[in-house]
Amino acid sequence: MTLPDGVVVEVEEADKEYVLAASAKFQIDEVFALILLRSYLYNQGISANAGPLGPSFLPQLLNSISDFYFDERIHIFRVLLPLLRAKEDESSPIHTLAAEFLPKIMPDPSKFALSIVDEYLKKTKEKYPSDLQEDPKAATTWAKRNLREQVVLEEVLFWTMWGYAPCSGSLVEAIFNAAYNSNLGRRQANTNLLLDSEGQRLLQDSAALWIVLTVEVLDLETLTQLDAIELSDSPERLEIYHADPDSLERLHNLITTYSNDQFVCSYIGWAYFLSRLEARAATLPSIPPRFKSFLDSINPPLPRSYSKDRPPVHSEMAKAALSPDTGLFQVLQMLLTNSTMFVTSLAWSSSSSVTDTNAIAYRSVLKGSFACLHT
Repeated sequence: MTLPDGVVVEVEEADKEYVLAASAKFQIDEVFALILLRSYLYNQGISANAGPLGPSFLPQLLNSISDFYFDERIHIFRVLLPLLRAKEDESSPIHTLAAEFLPKIMPDPSKFALSIVDEYLKKTKEKYPSDLQEDPKAATTWAKRNLREQVVLEEVLFWTMWGYAPCSGSLVEAIFNAAYNSNLGRRQANTNLLLDSEGQRLLQDSAALWIVLTVEVLDLETLTQLDAIELSDSPERLEIYHADPDSLERLHNLITTYSNDQFVCSYIGWAYFLSRLEARAATLPSIPPRFKSFLDSINPPLPRSYSKDRPPVHSEMAKAALSPDTGLFQVLQMLLTNSTMFVTSLAWSSSSSVTDTNAIAYRSVLKGSFACLHT
């Protein structure tokens, strides 16, 4: 066999049965099945209690490899997290490595982020393998492993969007559609296998990450400077979501459809964006034709016969977000006091799947939500 790095290895006749069995069980290429088998034997070895080779040895070996295989999948994603963080921190000891390797790993950050979104959605719809139908315990384990991978994919997406990939209109739309269509990760093909405390905690981890992600990509901190919003028929920065009025209209229709507590953080964030957009429009001598339709839709002109001022849409949205029924403050309190993303002790005690708990970046995003309220 020729490995991906070009090295040619000889496969012993006795190994072929195990390589083919691993390939079939995990639905992976035979070359990668060989790498997996050798990596497992090198890192874990075979237990002295495994017993002699025989008909029962192969199933035992595959069961032993399963934990190793799924852990390795997650670790491959987690390798990217410190690189993405270091890319934005010149004082990091691995900043130079990150600057060298990230362009090789993801030459087009936007396409990479979209591929993460697609992979995430694929996993939410993936049913457990048919050969586990007669083994509920194994099926439940598989469903939790699948959900753990989803959580790590969300983390990779967060750090990719933190400073590496631009928040373009199409990418922000894809992220919001994934978050809303999956009900913040709660809409799973294997929901009935995630009813215990561990499964529910994993779903909470996923939801918390989506809440932070949908606020992050709105890039609220930059909106404090009105000049950051470029209302023009020929904008210089095409890679930002508010340069495209068509994207703004689709995002507005999606976000304003959901104002309940699950989506209240992105709802208030969008209200803040609309307020800054209108403030920016007020500084211009005339509204560019490309943006006139959208601005009129969020702030319709009043008929001449109607003289009473109508409250801006963003004010009505803020009022709705602060109502007791929506519970913005309850959601923020839950995130800060009962989420493994922000409470390290809880993450340790619950064996959380979140890689970096209480990260400064997560808190910075929530700070943006509080800034919206203050404004």
